[in-house]
Amino acid sequence: MSSRSEIKIDARLEQAKSLVKALENGDGGLAEGLINELAEMSQNEMFQEVGKITRRLHDSMNQFGLDARISELADKDIPDAKERLNYVITMTDQAAHATLTAVEELLPVAEGLNDRSNKLLEQWGRFQQREMPYEEFRNVSKEIAGFFEYSASTSEIISKKLTEILMAQGYQDITGQIIRRVIQLVQDVETNMVELIRLSGGMNEGDQKKQNEPELAGPVVPTLATGDSVQSQDDVDDLLSSLGF
Repeated sequence: MSSRSEIKIDARLEQAKSLVKALENGDGGLAEGLINELAEMSQNEMFQEVGKITRRLHDSMNQFGLDARISELADKDIPDAKERLNYVITMTDQAAHATLTAVEELLPVAEGLNDRSNKLLEQWGRFQQREMPYEEFRNVSKEIAGFFEYSASTSEIISKKLTEILMAQGYQDITGQIIRRVIQLVQDVETNMVELIRLSGGMNEGDQKKQNEPELAGPVVPTLATGDSVQSQDDVDDLLSSLGF
């Protein structure tokens, strides 16, 4: 314990003893004076402590506001992140549209291939069971040859459309990188906001607005500017300095 604190405690102890003695002697005037002195001492010490806390908080807030990372987040990273997310939305929409279009074009091709395959399979079964006349078999042979040609061209179409679908999914690698960067930005913002809350939380805790109570002066808001508001950080410094903090 510092010598200054010990002196304060000794002074209070002496005043407390004097107060008890005055009360025992029935000296109301002296007791009232001693009570006022003790109250004034407590108020002065509380005022000093509040001033010190305010000065520390003000300095910390100034340092926080001058942090280059905060300016970078506000001026560059956040607008850049918005553009990047818009780009992700655009690429996702384009990929989804290209994929759906390719699938829609593939469906009738696949259905046509399936229909012709089933028809030939049925006819081939009849031929194996020796239930097909020779003339019909000749026609079936032509259909089989045509089916081979149709299958070759259809395979090319299917391969092309599947390639388009595959290429459309390539956006995921780029958008994944973008989203990871935005996530990192959000984490940076969260870290700085937590620090801001830590700095200001002590003053906000338990703070409740009361009706019919005059508004306290604060930083100037463009749409709510008044002459009673503190105009700048320099004014806050001057105010604290004038109070001895």
